[in-house]
Amino acid sequence: MRLYCQKGSAKDKNWTLKIPKTTIGRDAICDIALDDPKISRIHAEIVREKDTFVYTDKNSTNGSFINGYRVKRQIMLPGDVITVGNTELIALDTQQKGIVEWRDGDDSEITSTIPLDVFSKKFHEVSTKAAVESIESEVAAVDTKTPTPDLVDTNKMIRNLQNIYDVTEAINSVMVLDDLFDLIIKQIFKAFADVQRICVLMRDEKQEFSPRVVAHRDEEGTRPFIISKSIFQHSIENRVSILANDATRDERFSRADSVIDLHLRSVMCAPLVSKDKVLGAIYLDNREKPFCFDQEDIELLTAFANQAAIAIENSKLYEEIQKAYHDAILALINAIEAKDPYTRGHTQRTSRYALGIAQEVGLTKDRYERLKTAAELHDIGKIGVREQLIDKTGHLSDSEFESIQAHVVTGEKILKPIEYLQFAIPIIRGHHERFNGSGYPDGLSGEAILLESRILGVADAFDAMTTQRPYNKPLSLKDAVAHCKQHAGTQFDPQVVDALERFMTANHDFIEKELEKINAELKAEAELHT
Repeated sequence: MRLYCQKGSAKDKNWTLKIPKTTIGRDAICDIALDDPKISRIHAEIVREKDTFVYTDKNSTNGSFINGYRVKRQIMLPGDVITVGNTELIALDTQQKGIVEWRDGDDSEITSTIPLDVFSKKFHEVSTKAAVESIESEVAAVDTKTPTPDLVDTNKMIRNLQNIYDVTEAINSVMVLDDLFDLIIKQIFKAFADVQRICVLMRDEKQEFSPRVVAHRDEEGTRPFIISKSIFQHSIENRVSILANDATRDERFSRADSVIDLHLRSVMCAPLVSKDKVLGAIYLDNREKPFCFDQEDIELLTAFANQAAIAIENSKLYEEIQKAYHDAILALINAIEAKDPYTRGHTQRTSRYALGIAQEVGLTKDRYERLKTAAELHDIGKIGVREQLIDKTGHLSDSEFESIQAHVVTGEKILKPIEYLQFAIPIIRGHHERFNGSGYPDGLSGEAILLESRILGVADAFDAMTTQRPYNKPLSLKDAVAHCKQHAGTQFDPQVVDALERFMTANHDFIEKELEKINAELKAEAELHT
């Protein structure tokens, strides 16, 4: 695993974690020494334990935060954001080709530039000429058994058009942005046999360009992808595609250290422009073969980038609409919690516990992200439950209990029209199932219940046990964990309960202080209304 600094004095630096231990701090003896006055001399350490890396704060003055939560000890996953002082680090898998380094250079690196409409103009020229001379070319080709230059140009254009058609048909059918980027990478590797590495850079909310996806043709080599600032900036600022070939052999490039030092023999960069707006760029290279890209390649990449830009813009609009739905649902959940002081903050706390458990059981990054979204939305169905039932202190009748149970099905109905959130529906539907099959709504048992649902169910119940509710007084963290262990194998998955215990043990002091404050506020508010 690597740590990449995305904010702070060490911005853009990255470190591979050492085995068995990596230390972080202000002291020069630390493996990751950071010039940050808010960081302690020995701030934290990351220890390799079997197949995981465990982050432990070493009683630092200002603490450590992972994904916004203060932690004492926590298992790290790729994508976790670690904040110490004014420094922000992101954890990356060693095999995750997500790190790029920018190198300075000058415009002498650029060997060829072409405008974005070059392919369409060339197509018009070739097709017009071919229409006039097609008969003569075909006759000459038959007589000599050797294609004429005009026929060769026409055939190349037809092949490129077919490539662009295939690419356009493929990418225009994809609406999820991450899936679209994966497909773009796949299509580029397919179209250009000599491309070794690809980086798609996108403009972010701060109007800065950063890598969205980096890929290598092979699975080897974890060195950062080096990008020439001069090539990239020239391409973006002038809205042209750039070809830079075999810089190590060309005397004109003797001053282009960023290319020569890393033997970037062949580079192509094409801007992603849609509706007169620069979205980003596609940057690719080959560090082994001289002159492996030619004018035809850069023209094809340019046409490809033009189509990709349109697809990316459409996907971004689609995701913005889907996100708007998501935000609207979160607003509804906040409205539900605002009506009931006892459930205020329940969603946030349940999410925190669920994600802590997920890390302890080693959930993959993709499943972790899906669980995070499902945890945020797990109680949306309670919008259909009468407030009197939610607040009721006494025993629920059978019909009232059925109404409460129906909230998971109601939640499913609310989310079903939103394609963006389809993955969350089965997780939410199953979070009240029980390990022994006595839960609802489907009576599933054991591993027939999604692991994400089993995790969410434990986290949801744990928060209910440890916060003030109209129907119970809060349990201490220790007693709540003991209660979960008592019901492991019946209500809860034993594996998930064990993970909960590990997470709570590691972060007991922080969570206990937070709950003491929350429960004092809830108790005071309840007394005010009695």
